[in-house]
Amino acid sequence: MNQADKLYNNLYCVILAGGVGRRFWPYSRKSYPKQFLDFFNTGESLLQMTYRRMQRCISPDRILIATNWQYEDIVREQLPSLPLGNILCESHNRNTASSIAYATRHIYAINPDAVVVITPSDHLVTDESTFHTLIGEAAHYATYTDMIVTLGIKPTYPEVGYGYIQALEPPVEVGGETLSHCYPVKTFIEKPNSEMARILMESGEFYWNAGLFVAKTKVLIGEIKKYATEIAERLFSNADIWGTSGEEEYIREVFPYCPNISFDYAVMEKSQKVLMLVADMGWTDVGTWSSTYQLTEKDANANATIGARQTIYNDSRSNLVVINDPEKLVVLQGIDSMLVVETDDVLLICRRGDEGKLRQVVAEANSLNEKYTN
Repeated sequence: MNQADKLYNNLYCVILAGGVGRRFWPYSRKSYPKQFLDFFNTGESLLQMTYRRMQRCISPDRILIATNWQYEDIVREQLPSLPLGNILCESHNRNTASSIAYATRHIYAINPDAVVVITPSDHLVTDESTFHTLIGEAAHYATYTDMIVTLGIKPTYPEVGYGYIQALEPPVEVGGETLSHCYPVKTFIEKPNSEMARILMESGEFYWNAGLFVAKTKVLIGEIKKYATEIAERLFSNADIWGTSGEEEYIREVFPYCPNISFDYAVMEKSQKVLMLVADMGWTDVGTWSSTYQLTEKDANANATIGARQTIYNDSRSNLVVINDPEKLVVLQGIDSMLVVETDDVLLICRRGDEGKLRQVVAEANSLNEKYTN
């Protein structure tokens, strides 16, 4: 077996599909969050698009879905060809650090030499050919450097809903070859305010964090043990249970006690083993209304409309309107830079760019009546 075949046979993927999608409220609800929605009427949900994209570079039997138990039936419905044992169900939402720790240790028990691609389920990639090339490069670098390789996107506007990565010069070397688009990582910055986002973008040193990681399972486990000690103590303490019939029950018992923290905060911001590949692949995180606005076709005054067939924008500019009734006439008079979203039971109107405050709004809406968020 040559090196390329060996790498391919050891390559796994975990698609993170357990989030509740609060930033995409009110379209995304707890019972049916954004990763399961066909928001752009393409015939595929975001999860289905991600699964199809990964199938083209990783064997389907080595693609796993990490999700919450309440979404298991939705995953099976949307991905009927997924092997039965390839859904890892979590009993509680404990954010990405615990999800990645669980999935990584599960794969390690199957194949200790595994290299794993960790990817969100709710991102769009328009240049899939470049994406597959980058996954191959990242897997190669992760194999031969014992590093965690992440993807960084050159920012095109000061997005406040994304994390940012600062890259260091010069590019790294692998096997004596200088990689012109692969850099050591200096720091991560999570979701800055609008002024800081502008400064980061204009500096030329920062990239959007695509939230996609590639590494050997043993490297990830080592970094989790080093930096996310509480998660490691909860999940890794019983080494004999992994890969056995008792693993699922064990996870059901210990997972609720894991801390609720993201993998970026818990590990990536602290690790000294991170490389970043500059990725130009038509990437967008569909997790924010701002990113949706960037994706959507606009009129001469930069107004974007989803769902409505008839609109009148009079003296109005740079708005995003999302309506679930195509027969409803939408009229905006003298309105600039607003987000207007209507569902059957919620009308949301806010300043476009202020969606980061929606977490508080969702909590208040839930306190009024759980139907607005569930």
